[in-house]
Amino acid sequence: MSAPAAGSEAALAERWFAGLRGLSRVEDGRRLRVRFPGVPAPGYGPDARDAVVELDGAELHGDVELHLRASGWRAHGHAGDPAYGRVVLHVVAENDGRALTTAHASGRAIAIAVAPRLPRKPLLPAFVPPCAAAERSPRAALARLGGERLQAKAARAGHWAAGRGAAPVLYALALETLGGRRNRAPFAELARRLPLPALLERAPVAAAGEGAAALASALGAAARDLPLVHGGGRPAARPERRLAALAALCARLWPEREPTWPALLPSAEALPQALRAPGIGAATALELAVNAVLPVALGAGIWSEDASLARFAALPAPALYGQLRSLAGWLQRGEEAPFGRAAALQGGLRLHAEHCARGACGRCPLSS
Repeated sequence: MSAPAAGSEAALAERWFAGLRGLSRVEDGRRLRVRFPGVPAPGYGPDARDAVVELDGAELHGDVELHLRASGWRAHGHAGDPAYGRVVLHVVAENDGRALTTAHASGRAIAIAVAPRLPRKPLLPAFVPPCAAAERSPRAALARLGGERLQAKAARAGHWAAGRGAAPVLYALALETLGGRRNRAPFAELARRLPLPALLERAPVAAAGEGAAALASALGAAARDLPLVHGGGRPAARPERRLAALAALCARLWPEREPTWPALLPSAEALPQALRAPGIGAATALELAVNAVLPVALGAGIWSEDASLARFAALPAPALYGQLRSLAGWLQRGEEAPFGRAAALQGGLRLHAEHCARGACGRCPLSS
């Protein structure tokens, strides 16, 4: 792969993630310290996610947007885009508008930092965290962190199931999982508006295809006025496609329209094949197993702790999440993929959320 052209946004991004030197103040005069540059964001949205910066000693957690010129913020339509509402730093090669901050429609004033010009012979050592230099394999620590993350999810799911029943909570968590990063909150609201018993009442027992169509119609009607994000992702992740997939899964899991624990899931060994349905491929079925089925089954006591954790440890990981790509490179040891199992991937998410993105780089279990 060829290097990005000098003076391009790609080159600016490369400098930022490598540890951009010379940034000590933002345009309004506040002192700037970059604690963690964040991780590259795939596709739509800010360029770096989950960065940690300090402005006059005040620690900020959020996203970073990069432009050659500060005017690119408005030219690209970011000012009114909710996806850019978490941006805490606007890094530019040139502040062509001379403004001291960048405005977002939420009312926030975002600090602007102008990247220093490259010297003739730049010395830009890559940002390498201590975990990359650790000699031990990260596999055991990641699996332990992943198990702890599952236990936390199970505690939450078990608390819900005590009042609502296991099956309605499974349905609600499946909705949140299918909503993804962009539509998780609206899909959670949809689960409150149209809980599983009410949904199943609206679709009488019928042939699988007819039942799925009736469920999809009910879900679509209930979601009509929700603030769903329709653009910026893969076609298969669009909310209407996700709701149709959920309808097909519900028709498969609850063919008799009884909101009880699905007979199709008699034991932990039934995953993830039992979660496949039209619109739900292998990777999404794994997401549902980890984020919905296992937490509810463990939290509600449907499966034993040993059976749940054993199946969790055996599950392969779905596709690598964008926020973990940099971490995966840092933790690579020979041919061993650090996030090859679902438990390790969940451990990586916990590591990133509790250490990398909180300014605790170097103090995580993998750095000691």
